[in-house]
Amino acid sequence: MDPALHDPTRRRVPLPGGRLLTVRRVTPADVDGLAVLYDGLSREDRYRRFFSSYYPPRAFFERMTTVDGRGGYGVVATVGTDTSGADAGRIVGEANYVPLDNGDGELGMVVAADQRGWLGPYMLDALVEAAAARGVPNLEASVLVTNRSMLTLVRARGYATLGSSDWVSVRLIIGTGRTPVWPRDRDSAGPGHRPRVLVEAPSGRWHAQAEAEAAGLQVIVCSGPRGRRSRCPVLAGQPCPLAAAANAIVISSAPDDERWGALVEGHADLHPGVPVCVEPRAGHRAGGPPLAVPPWAATTIDEDEPQVVVDIVDRFAACPAGPARTSGCQGQWGRSALE
Repeated sequence: MDPALHDPTRRRVPLPGGRLLTVRRVTPADVDGLAVLYDGLSREDRYRRFFSSYYPPRAFFERMTTVDGRGGYGVVATVGTDTSGADAGRIVGEANYVPLDNGDGELGMVVAADQRGWLGPYMLDALVEAAAARGVPNLEASVLVTNRSMLTLVRARGYATLGSSDWVSVRLIIGTGRTPVWPRDRDSAGPGHRPRVLVEAPSGRWHAQAEAEAAGLQVIVCSGPRGRRSRCPVLAGQPCPLAAAANAIVISSAPDDERWGALVEGHADLHPGVPVCVEPRAGHRAGGPPLAVPPWAATTIDEDEPQVVVDIVDRFAACPAGPARTSGCQGQWGRSALE
């Protein structure tokens, strides 16, 4: 019996012209259809998917259809006119994840050119649902900064960024719950081995990330309040899993905006054991309006000296747990610590 017919992630949507969209679990019978899907990709599409003009061999698709046997999961989307349950039709998209050593899943996705703009979110939802049901906390992906369609797709789910070795691509992490959570530390036998620093920065990048990671810190960067429908739980009065499990929080280059001010205050109220460090924008030193910094929050100095910032954050992370407003460590993190 066809296992796809009993797949809990199976979804069907009627389309104009009597056609039917079906999103279902991938099976070994999909090898040929997947090969046709990839054959139809443009050179640019291939570069976005593989960071090269790679043409995968048949073995690539055979392995893709058996991903569930290796701890991952995959779905395909088909469009056809058959409504009998046989799912006859063209494969117009695929999404899958393979397990990573840190407990997350590595995300991959391709959508046919004539189905873009709507199918990607639908497929991603099905894959996230499957990952959550299997206990996978996050999906990760390396995405080119020029891949606007993919960035827009994951932005709707509230992604954060991990370390990236260049400015050509970005390493994204999306949670299978409402927000991402910290991945298991690859460099230790258990979680929490390296101090965790959550950075809230409008650009989604932190200028001191490379130095921080070289100093042995785990860093995740969140773009903070963004858009009218921000998914930030702190602004909704709810704890953030990333902030709650961090050793320190850095608010970097934040604009003078009431939502960013509310974010700073929200972290203090919702995550009282986590120190907060506010790093001013470069324009502030040139006379621009600064973000209002509460007296209990530390203020770092020149963002053009990332090692200085790392030293401060490293000491932040070493602080014993305690209310951020009253911690005995708090006085060490202002300008005077460096003067």
